[in-house]
Amino acid sequence: MEVRSNLVLQRWAVLLTIATGARMVGSSTDHSHISVASNTLSLIATPTSNPVPPTSASNPHPAIHYASGAIHAKSQITVTAANTYTISGEFSAPTIKGTWPAFWLTAVNGWPPEADIGEWKGTANNWFNTFNTSSIVQSDLVSWPTDLSFHSLKAVLTAESNNVDVRIDFYMDNGLRATQYGAGFVGKPLWL
Repeated sequence: MEVRSNLVLQRWAVLLTIATGARMVGSSTDHSHISVASNTLSLIATPTSNPVPPTSASNPHPAIHYASGAIHAKSQITVTAANTYTISGEFSAPTIKGTWPAFWLTAVNGWPPEADIGEWKGTANNWFNTFNTSSIVQSDLVSWPTDLSFHSLKAVLTAESNNVDVRIDFYMDNGLRATQYGAGFVGKPLWL
C-alpha cells in the first residue's frame, strides 16, 4: 500500500505486530518493509518462509505467509465535544486476492473501538467499518479502482450532542460515502 501525503516522519512510529496471514514488521532500525520517497510512504509486503511465530496469535490462528510494513502515529486521537478530527490521505492499494492493506483507528486501551478508514480485503472494494463490539459492526463497501492510482480517503470524527457517541463521516475522492456512529467512542484514546 502507498500513502501520498506531506509526511513528517517524526510523528510516526514503526509498528511490530502480527495480523491475520501476515506479520507486520519494522523497528527504528529495520525499515526493509517501509519506504519514504517524494512524500510517498510505501508499506511493502513480501512472502516469507519459516516465520517466527509460524501462525497468528489470534483465533483461528492462520498461518503467516507475508512480512509487511506497518506504522502508527506517535500521538493519540481522542474525540471530545471540544476536539473534532479530520483524518485524510491519498492511497494506492492493491486489490488482488490475499492482500489486506488497511488505514484505521484502533483503541489504545483494549478493543473496540475501531474505525476503518481504508480497508481492502483482496477485492475491488474499500470497507468503511466501525466496530462498537465484535458483533456490532457497521460496514459500508465502496468500489475501489484496481489500477493502483491514488484516491483520497477522509474521515471526520465529531462528538454527538449526547457527548458519548461519535459520528464518523467517511469520504472517498471528496464525496461523502457513508456515515456511521461509534457508540461510546467519546473520550476513548485511539491510535492512527
